[in-house]
Amino acid sequence: MHTFPPESSTAPLDAALQIVAGKGGVGRTVIASALALRLARRGHPTLLLEVNAPDNAAACLEVAPSVDHPTEVLPNLWLCRMTPAGSMAEYALMILRFRALYSLVFDNRLVRYMLRSIPSLAEFTMLGKAWFHSVERAAEDEPKYARMVIDAPATGHALTFLSVARTVHDVAPAGTMKTAAGRMADTIEAPTTRMHVVAVPEEMPVNEGLDLVRAARERLHVRLGLGILNQRLAPVFEPSDGPVLDRLEVDAALHRELEPYVRCARRHQARWMLQEQHAERFRRGSQIPLLSIPLLPERGRALIERIALLMDGCEVSNSSRASDGGPGGARGVDEP
Repeated sequence: MHTFPPESSTAPLDAALQIVAGKGGVGRTVIASALALRLARRGHPTLLLEVNAPDNAAACLEVAPSVDHPTEVLPNLWLCRMTPAGSMAEYALMILRFRALYSLVFDNRLVRYMLRSIPSLAEFTMLGKAWFHSVERAAEDEPKYARMVIDAPATGHALTFLSVARTVHDVAPAGTMKTAAGRMADTIEAPTTRMHVVAVPEEMPVNEGLDLVRAARERLHVRLGLGILNQRLAPVFEPSDGPVLDRLEVDAALHRELEPYVRCARRHQARWMLQEQHAERFRRGSQIPLLSIPLLPERGRALIERIALLMDGCEVSNSSRASDGGPGGARGVDEP
């Protein structure tokens, strides 16, 4: 079993282990980085783990990359990009103990080729590394990390990454492999773990987000945290303001210099209305609280800082409902 501190909260934004999943391109790494920064600033030693990604978190946080070995990049915040090769080497060295023996076996070209051909081995070893860090102890025999955030891969690979341990445990004969797989699976399924599903309010990201929600309930047995709708537009006009736009179009016909602005307003309003439809579909289909992050102008560390502050302004519990923050602010948490 995992050994995060027993007092760890299970509130979605303060859970001991938080997994951020969603379709590629929806801003998973941005959200994961903001979650980790927020936890670190609340005084929790926090580890942000990327699963075989191209150092996106380091770019978001504007820090040096850290590959395979956690590095403290900001106060209370450690970063590690896990790779299949590095995770395999770490696991093998734990078993074989001696680097010379490891090199003799795993630096063999045929052995490396054979390992690459084993289905889901990469996901299994990286999940094993994540489990190891969840039980890693500091010098004072305290947990080294009070919180962990995993920036999971895109939908299909995320499902493999999160389910492989339980699959191995269920089919492996009694022994070391079955025991290790059981510990990994228990960490994913623990009461102090939450999986947040990130989407942008568009058709395909919402479809994949709903697929992840169903898989979490039916296949992964991981507790759901929040649905996070990223890059959500603020309305320029209320839906009831259609007559106002109509009058502006009449004015634009008389004053040509107004035409580009009216056309832009129409397009923005149409896109906002479509986003609202997809957001409602996500809310109804997922039946989990939704946290909306507006479309923001910042980039890099400034964007992470802004989202972390928005999360601080949207304290979440399953029995409360935060109010809409209005245009340019967090839209709060909508209960299903």
